[in-house]
Amino acid sequence: MLDFFFAAWYNAVMESETTQKYERTALAQTFEVSAVYTVHYFKYMQNYSFVGESHPFWEFVYIDSGRAQIRAGERELFLGQGEAYFHRPNEYHNIRTDNRFARSVIFSFECFSPAMRTFEGCKTVLTDDEKEILNHIIKESRALFTDNLGEVRLYKLNKSPFAPPGSEQLIKTDIERLLISVYRRLVSPAENTRPKSKNAGELTDRIKEILEENIYGRISLDEIAGALFFSKTYIKQVFKKNTGSTIMDYFTALKIEEAKRLISTDRYTFTEIAYRLGYTSLHYFSRQFKSKTTMSLTEYARSIKVENVL
Repeated sequence: MLDFFFAAWYNAVMESETTQKYERTALAQTFEVSAVYTVHYFKYMQNYSFVGESHPFWEFVYIDSGRAQIRAGERELFLGQGEAYFHRPNEYHNIRTDNRFARSVIFSFECFSPAMRTFEGCKTVLTDDEKEILNHIIKESRALFTDNLGEVRLYKLNKSPFAPPGSEQLIKTDIERLLISVYRRLVSPAENTRPKSKNAGELTDRIKEILEENIYGRISLDEIAGALFFSKTYIKQVFKKNTGSTIMDYFTALKIEEAKRLISTDRYTFTEIAYRLGYTSLHYFSRQFKSKTTMSLTEYARSIKVENVL
């Protein structure tokens, strides 16, 4: 009996000391995702076009391979491989591809956190860590839902009775982790978020990749520098030293080579080609084409026909 009272007294003393030493620390949430509406992993055929829609929740679009053109309200943007965009609630949006195949990850979700305002009109390049989070979202979604994630018109996700425990929470926390990671880069870029380049050659190759991904659109030096987390001056110096060309001259040369290919297909007018390649006017496109090839558009088209006949 004495042992019982001693144990009770000892536990009371220890509990009293514990509550005096420790204080509870509440954890704030920068983002709280309350629901998902859709999760997609699409493979687009050539010249795919989605009619467009708007809805009262957020939508995230990521291009896994290829490129796509999207409409976001009044804006038209090109997304290349590795690039993502956040459509704000009630924003009209659509997506279409050119004559190449493309893959995308798209998911729509509900989040009322004030920090979401940072993502309005946000186009960004995902880091390798963020891509891993995205891969895990797709993996868990395939385990949780019975639906085909490649279905275009998917209005309701159906849960599998055999889903692994915790799948719903993992999808929620993964989306929140992705939001936090991108948010940190946008509001306070830190050194530890900068992609590691082994050498100047690797950085040059990455710049070339970005230019190739945006060949059907427009991209500025500021956007390239921002995507790579280097200064504009630095990327200009590195690229010039490794290629002997400026970044924008190289970009123009890529567009002209693609223009040649499109002309050779005999499927598009010169005006259509200029538009597809992101030029604001046929006159400017024609001038650049002649500057790079010493031939006018018409002369080049004729030369191609002669070669085909021969």
